[in-house]
Amino acid sequence: MASILDLPHELVDRIVSEFQHDPFNLRTCALISSAFLPWSRQRLFSIVRLTASNIYAFRALIESSPTVASYVRRLEMPMMDNFPPSAILPPATLAQLPNVTDLSAHSDPFDFRQLPTGQEIVLAEAARRLTTVEILIDRLWPLPAWAALLNGCPALATLVIKAEATGWGSWTAADVAFPMPAPFAPGTLRLRTLRVSGDCKILVPLSAWLVPQCALAALQTLVLDVSYLLDDYSAPDARPALVLAAAPSLRELTLHLDPPMPLTSPETVLPIGLTSFPRLRTLHLRDGPDADIGASLAWLGAFLQPPSSSPHAHMHTEPSALEELSPDHSMIRRDLLTVPAASWRAIEEALLGGEGDAGGNGKGEQYPHLRNVTFKGYQKFSLGAPDAFEHFSRTVRERLPRLVERGMLAVGR
Repeated sequence: MASILDLPHELVDRIVSEFQHDPFNLRTCALISSAFLPWSRQRLFSIVRLTASNIYAFRALIESSPTVASYVRRLEMPMMDNFPPSAILPPATLAQLPNVTDLSAHSDPFDFRQLPTGQEIVLAEAARRLTTVEILIDRLWPLPAWAALLNGCPALATLVIKAEATGWGSWTAADVAFPMPAPFAPGTLRLRTLRVSGDCKILVPLSAWLVPQCALAALQTLVLDVSYLLDDYSAPDARPALVLAAAPSLRELTLHLDPPMPLTSPETVLPIGLTSFPRLRTLHLRDGPDADIGASLAWLGAFLQPPSSSPHAHMHTEPSALEELSPDHSMIRRDLLTVPAASWRAIEEALLGGEGDAGGNGKGEQYPHLRNVTFKGYQKFSLGAPDAFEHFSRTVRERLPRLVERGMLAVGR
């Protein structure tokens, strides 16, 4: 007589997958039969989120059931109010999770300042297999400890950092001017994706850490969606150093343009422009509610222009790989209407060439792969008025008629 143990693995997997978002029924499946146990555990424990109510139970489970530990792939350790860091996760517990590759944590989940040397070694060895790390930085002092730890992670491909200053107000420029650790072996850390959001001043220590060791030399996706306040404008702008370090390999770039990023850098004699990014396919531009839309669009026109005035203008440059351009600006109608016509014209001429360029057909040769230019941000255009999108779309289309004619202009809802 056939038994439940004789069911094909594919059928068991299909049955259990029906409850993958239902922990109660997953636990029931695990009790039905030993045939269901590994499939149920895989879905129950592949992502573990530690909280004040389960942290001690999880640590006890790992100690008593090593088999369960092998199912954990992603570990999330959010901030726990009134919880000492030492109560979150000892390095020895992380070392017992052999298949964890994704880690999401707050500033100090391992109690960095109290770690004895032996535990530092255990933590470093356990972290070597990490491929994705997400960190909420609300205090600056753990950042060098994270840098020292991640320097020894050759498999790390994705780093996500959200910076939120807490405590006694915002960080100052002096707060972020602290030394970052040097890599033990430069070139060990090679990121593919770097996403940074929150307080712009976090970019200063990040640049001091990642750029000298060439950690961005193979980067493909860079997101610098940081926020600036009025008192941030005088702080050192680390955006040029970060984008130039990743420029040769970058495929996707997101920049916050409030204020516009400088188009020069002490590290290079050439101006920073799209020609600095030979493999870039997607460019997203964003700004905040207090941004100067005229300055943002003028920056875009200058960024798209080939370096005709540079000493190397006579050198042949390969056509850009750019396929998608997406300006997402916090546009207010009166500000958009006051943008000089020259700024709109500079954008069209950079993308399509002058009327007589490219053999007289006006198509241009610099961006042969460009499919569309999508303007976004209309929600802020008229404070939610019913006709906001209509006004926004018409205003942009009237100012970029050649892009409309080529079928390249889109207005995002």
